[in-house]
Amino acid sequence: MIGRILVVDDSKLVTDIVKMRLEMCGYSVRLAYSGEQALLSVAEEIPDLIVLDVQMPGMDGYEVCRQLRDNPMLDDMRIIMLTSSDDKQAAFEAGVDDYLNKDIDLLNLPNRVKMVLEME
Repeated sequence: MIGRILVVDDSKLVTDIVKMRLEMCGYSVRLAYSGEQALLSVAEEIPDLIVLDVQMPGMDGYEVCRQLRDNPMLDDMRIIMLTSSDDKQAAFEAGVDDYLNKDIDLLNLPNRVKMVLEME
């Protein structure tokens, strides 16, 4: 099965890089550029995993994550926070499954996506 992934980041450069890396590994990738777009996209088609930035204008990644976790139909969706922020505690409190630093972990993203998708 090909994993369906939603990448959410207000930076087109970041979304393009992440999309390219994940598509090279066989994943089907959709993009959203804000928290609001992410929630609309999930309502249209539920992805297997979301790669989510924290710092976005309007609704930030923490709020997106909380809203997804508050929905009983979506609360088991896998979420990886990919950000330059260092507040891991806030990310895990919001409900993420994994946390990656954009500056350090971007090369490891496909491996972490595979690992999180395989979690029970």
